[in-house]
Order: sequence, then C-alpha cells, then structure tokens
Amino acid sequence: MINLDYLKMKRLLLTLLLFSHASLTLAGEGRDRLENFLGSFKTMQATFVQTLKNPKKEELERSEGKILLTRPNQFRLTYQTPYEQIIVADGTKVWLYDKDLEQVTVKPQDDSIGSSPASLLAGVKPLEEEFRIEELGLHEGFEWVNLYPKAPDASFDYIRVAMEGKTLRAIEMVDGFGQQTRLFFDQIDLNKPISKSYYQFTPPSGVDVIGE
Repeated sequence: MINLDYLKMKRLLLTLLLFSHASLTLAGEGRDRLENFLGSFKTMQATFVQTLKNPKKEELERSEGKILLTRPNQFRLTYQTPYEQIIVADGTKVWLYDKDLEQVTVKPQDDSIGSSPASLLAGVKPLEEEFRIEELGLHEGFEWVNLYPKAPDASFDYIRVAMEGKTLRAIEMVDGFGQQTRLFFDQIDLNKPISKSYYQFTPPSGVDVIGE
C-alpha cells in the first residue's frame, strides 16, 4: 500500500532537486539548442506534466501544474492535480505549501536548490565544471543531453534534458534509488511580463510553518 503523504513529500523534494543548476556549457547539437534556449528569455511560463517512476519504470504518480519563472532565481510551481501544492522561490527562500496537509515548509534558497538542477532555467551562473556531459543524440523525437554530477555526495545520479528544435521539452532526474522524475513542458511562453507578486508568498492563516 502506497503512503500518499510520503509520495507528496517525496515529490516536493524531488521537484526542488529538479530545479537548480544554471547555464550549462555543453558540446554538440544538444548543447547548442540548450544554450540558445537559455539565452533567449528572462521570463518563462508553461504548463507541465510531472511523473515519478520507480526503477522498474512503473509510474507511481502523475501530476499536472504550471510554472512561472523569472531569471535570476525566482520561480513558482503550482500543482493543480491530483492535489494542490505550491513551491515558490523568491530569490532568498523556498516556500513549500501543501494545502491538504495544511503545512508550509520554508528553507534558505541556497540550501534547498544550490546543488541540484532548477537554475538550469532560473539561474545564470555557469556550472559546467560540476558535470560530466554526455550527448545522447535523438531519442523519443528529442535531442537529449545527460549531465552527470562530479560531486561524490550529489543527491542524484544524473540529469537529462530534452530539446525539441529550439524549445525545451523535458527535464528528467534519476536519483540514487533509481527513481525517475520527469517534467514534460507544454504551452511554453517566453518573455511575457510576470508580476513580482507571484514570487511573494505569505503562509495562509492557521497552517503550520516549519523551518522559519
């Protein structure tokens, strides 16, 4: 029997990991497409489908939501199904709000996402020295690039990025347990103004706040 509360917290943690490394200097067609995409926007809005699979590739969870992002280092993920959750990075702190649990967790942003993959979109600092880069070529109709962390204590085995033409299509992370978290993006809209209010989070009245 799968514990849903455990899966919800696991998803939030994996999502934070899936959202923290910045500009990448790669080699090959995948690199060129990714670098061009990262250099083409300051804001991004998109819908996404996120899946979590076990090492046997069996789907444990599927969720849908929307991402708003302003470079550098601000983003908001709103999960709409199957339950409501919000992750907000304001440039200083990361807020994780679970509506069902009536709980907010807040952490310093550097501690939460400073050594994983979210600044791939939100960050601006080159971190190519932290990865071994592997071009995978065409697969599933996309150009894929693997990013293997050089740090021995990294909390994930590798990050995989998919490009479709000039557009980012997916970010995937495989952790040390062999679990695969993938965000597949759709309806991507670049460089439209996004109000700063989206990156300001005030915990709702009556919820437990942990970490502040």
